[in-house]
Amino acid sequence: MSVIDKYRNMPVQAKASIWYAVCNFFQKGISFIVVPVYIRLLTTAEYGEWNIFQSWRDILIVIASLNLYAGVYTKTLVDNKDDRDRYTSSMQGLGTLITIALFGIYVFTRGLVNPLIGLNTKYMLLLFLYFIVYPAFSFWGTRQRVEYKYKSMVIVTAIVSLMTPALSLALFYLTDLRELALVLGFLIVQCAVGLVFYVYHFFKGKCFFNKGYWKYAVKFNVPLIPHYLSLIVLGQSDKIMIKYYCGESDAGIYSFPYQIASAINVVITAINGSRVPWLYEQLKAKIYNRISKISNYLVVLMGGIVMLIALLAPEIMLIGTADYKEAVFVIPVVTLGVFFTFVYDMFASIEFYYGATKYVMAASVIGAVSNLILNAWLIPVFGYIAAAYTTLISYVLFMVMHLVFMKIVLKKQSIKEQVYNLKFIILFTVLLTGIVFLSLYTYQYPVMRYSLIASLLILVIVFRKKIVDMMSTMKKRK
Repeated sequence: MSVIDKYRNMPVQAKASIWYAVCNFFQKGISFIVVPVYIRLLTTAEYGEWNIFQSWRDILIVIASLNLYAGVYTKTLVDNKDDRDRYTSSMQGLGTLITIALFGIYVFTRGLVNPLIGLNTKYMLLLFLYFIVYPAFSFWGTRQRVEYKYKSMVIVTAIVSLMTPALSLALFYLTDLRELALVLGFLIVQCAVGLVFYVYHFFKGKCFFNKGYWKYAVKFNVPLIPHYLSLIVLGQSDKIMIKYYCGESDAGIYSFPYQIASAINVVITAINGSRVPWLYEQLKAKIYNRISKISNYLVVLMGGIVMLIALLAPEIMLIGTADYKEAVFVIPVVTLGVFFTFVYDMFASIEFYYGATKYVMAASVIGAVSNLILNAWLIPVFGYIAAAYTTLISYVLFMVMHLVFMKIVLKKQSIKEQVYNLKFIILFTVLLTGIVFLSLYTYQYPVMRYSLIASLLILVIVFRKKIVDMMSTMKKRK
């Protein structure tokens, strides 16, 4: 059969999985492509302000929306197939009410909030409009995934992904707003698109308040807010605290390698799209030995990607300007931190499957608090580079806590079999950590570094069939 015939014969679930992965790669890819454009147009201080705005945006929207478009919405859509329109519009109503309440607090505290976020009142009003209407787009996107309506999802995502940087760059060249042009371009596009879906959902559902839906959503999501917030704080607090202790310029310099290293999250998202459903199928069927084998391959695959990016850091930094050159030593450390997030998520998936969310929340809060304390202690002493190490330490703590909690959960479930090969994972993690830190010393020895890069690429070519077979196994889920 030809590739086209194979695609046509695929079930809708498989087609949707492929297109959602493409959609995610396209969305993240556009964001990655515009990074070198932005850093050439903006000063390091301006680029720092742009990234700090994104950090505050991600933190505040969790509070303003309660992340209602996350877990609770998906779960209820699956459980309730007959009243999805009313449910969606009622969730919008709840989110709107929460955002209005938060806006009321802002009105009385804007003298403190505006300087902290770096926006004046006009921009803050637009940001609150974003908090109200943007979740509508997320609600719509989640529902498309549940109902496997991937065509419309891909088209709309592509349009939004292209419009946002296009308008931002147009405003940059046509006005003197500088980094605020990026902020304004983002908010205008997101608000315009979100408003369309906001009106659409209320028109279809015709329900602002539903006591049963609101009560269940609040009961389900409020206990998870510390978890959601902690994850955002762990990923975003660095830039905010660097600005406070070192200034906007250092925050901008740190943000560039952080964005580069975070590109690995695109790969992780794609892998987890198959890994998590497959894992749950294996846990349900109690086929633990297969979990252990595939997980070992995944850990090695992610480790190889991390090693490759760490070794290629000097070349990667060439897409930036000379102002960012000294941040080359941040990439390996931040990239290693992303590896630890992949490993701890493997452990956390077990906790989620068995409903042990209290452990997930505890690990998240402890990890975030430790990161804040370490940042406050070390950034004033060692500068912005310390933030990369404090985040890495926090992710290591994260991984250790989830490892302990996972073992507790498995013990409570009376599972004595080895779900993961912990000895292998720990040994490989220690080895990878050593190699990544040693890679920092190869930057002065190009021959040695290129030899290691070539060796990694040869290994990928040699084991390419095993990698493809592994991903195919997870997609089968049986």
